[in-house]
Amino acid sequence: MKRQVAKKETIDAELVDLRAFCLVVDLGSITAAAKTLGETKGSVSRRITRLEHALGVELLRRSPRRVQATEDGLAYRMRVGRALELLEDANVAVQQARARPSGHLRVTAPFDLGLSILAPLSAGFVERFPEISLEMVLTEALLDFDAHQIDVALRATASLPDSSLIAHRLQLIEVGLFAAPAYLRKHGPVRRPADLEAHRLLLSQTTRGHATIALEARDGRERAEIRVRAAISASDFSFCREVALAGAGIALVPEVNVRSDLDAKRLVPVLKDHAISGGAPLYLVHPGTRFLPPKIRAFRDYLLDAFGVRGRREASA
Repeated sequence: MKRQVAKKETIDAELVDLRAFCLVVDLGSITAAAKTLGETKGSVSRRITRLEHALGVELLRRSPRRVQATEDGLAYRMRVGRALELLEDANVAVQQARARPSGHLRVTAPFDLGLSILAPLSAGFVERFPEISLEMVLTEALLDFDAHQIDVALRATASLPDSSLIAHRLQLIEVGLFAAPAYLRKHGPVRRPADLEAHRLLLSQTTRGHATIALEARDGRERAEIRVRAAISASDFSFCREVALAGAGIALVPEVNVRSDLDAKRLVPVLKDHAISGGAPLYLVHPGTRFLPPKIRAFRDYLLDAFGVRGRREASA
């Protein structure tokens, strides 16, 4: 037992020697390194001497005015620095892995995606992690993580700007055309893209009430761009869905927003043999810090598991 204790003390001392050496090189001063470590200048100097004797090389050139690393010292600093960072990473990772996720978690998402995706998942999340209080900020605005104290964001976008954020691709948000059966019985079926021009369209994005819908046959044989007029336009998909359920027209919305309506046959797909451009990948985005707080890591992993993409990091955001 005494031998094990002595061995641990020796290892601890060697690690402090290495940290002291790195500080001296980085700060260019034994005095400054000693102040950072809370030791005397003589103690730090002895640590460096001990390292030099063990290695059999001169690591530092000392003079009354300055301390400078030798060529061997600079090379050693680079290698030791990487080793110490890996060791620190391992220590913190183990400590955080043992920590139980808790605290307040602030998540932002577009309103429609929050309702269709996060609402059903949030119940299971808080059931699994009862010590986390979950706040959903549903808005179309891209909130700044620091300014708005955001922990996690869901973003549907074709491209992500370069930043220090980390993004995980969850799924492709596909858009489609959907209508109530009663509407199609009254106004007639849509057999080809050009038929849309004679129908009432419910759209979320228009220019003065008009929009162009790009369609491609799933067999690749046909492409079409149809200029349509919106009978009703709205700023969010949920409104378009509700109006479609009321039989007012054909809604262009993400499929995820109407999945339950399709299952219940309250809505049916229109031109289902065509793919419609306008969809975008859905990303989960979080800060790019090396060690995420347990509450953020828990939410990230929960959603990655739910979407079947656990362990796959997509890109920097």
